[in-house]
Amino acid sequence: MTEGRRCQVHLLDDRKLELLVQPKLLAKELLDLVASHFNLKEKEYFGIAFTDETGHLNWLQLDRRVLEHDFPKKSGPVVLYFCVRFYIESISYLKDNATIELFFLNAKSCIYKELIDVDSEVVFELASYILQEAKGDFSSNEVVRTDLKKLPALPTQALKEHPSLAYCEDRVIEHYKKLNGQTRGQAIVNYMSIVESLPTYGVHYYAVKDKQGIPWWLGLSYKGIFQYDYHDKVKPRKIFQWRQLENLYFREKKFSVEVHDPRRASVTRRTFGHSGIAVHTWYACPALIKSIWAMAISQHQFYLDRKQSKVSPFPGPGRDSAETRPFMEP
Repeated sequence: MTEGRRCQVHLLDDRKLELLVQPKLLAKELLDLVASHFNLKEKEYFGIAFTDETGHLNWLQLDRRVLEHDFPKKSGPVVLYFCVRFYIESISYLKDNATIELFFLNAKSCIYKELIDVDSEVVFELASYILQEAKGDFSSNEVVRTDLKKLPALPTQALKEHPSLAYCEDRVIEHYKKLNGQTRGQAIVNYMSIVESLPTYGVHYYAVKDKQGIPWWLGLSYKGIFQYDYHDKVKPRKIFQWRQLENLYFREKKFSVEVHDPRRASVTRRTFGHSGIAVHTWYACPALIKSIWAMAISQHQFYLDRKQSKVSPFPGPGRDSAETRPFMEP
């Protein structure tokens, strides 16, 4: 009889679930189990991922068994992360308070780990909302300084940009004093409204190269596929919205998208060409390319499901199953 494998699932509230995953357990069943710890009803926005050997998050496919995924070959338990996989324009679209709180925890973690580009002055303002949410109204400078050392509120990069920790704390205190009277819920909503306006929020970035070997970032989100300069994750050089996509596929080290180009279509009609399709291709190691393709497929399906159901995103987490995929690998 085949034994299971030990897994450690890191949750958004800093808890860790230690599990013995059995060989037949589906990723969907694992997600259900984790979601039950938060009494989470809107599971469709979340996923479970592991960090692959390239340093990127690789998401479990819900219709596959957990242990069928290509985990890094390391000793000890498999380390998994429960976090937001599918972002939306605003938490106002969410129906349940538990979901909103998890989006808040997810955003707070991304800011603190410097996964989102944020100006240091905005960081200080966000830190004040974290204090208001966790501690309530301002009491004294000494208490705030102590709390800031315990809370995940000030990323290392923000501290490096200023002469001292005390200066950063003073800036946070200035913002914090203005929040007196705000409820915990208001602090969360105001925090999220700022984060949702940041250009790099909600984008999954992947390091790729073009045919000439020039490095780029490929950003995938509910909006589409964006291509960024390697030293600038804020302003995309190319934008491919999901509604423009005709096909996407991968083979070994190559990920390609076929995009409907209206300008090319008008030219080809005049010159009796076949169609207005432009093909864009990027390169990386095979494992990362497959991960990019899987994320693109699921994000496109998320877009289609939201488009179909308008406000209600979709009926259930079936976006990973083969029958829902509009584009398949060749």
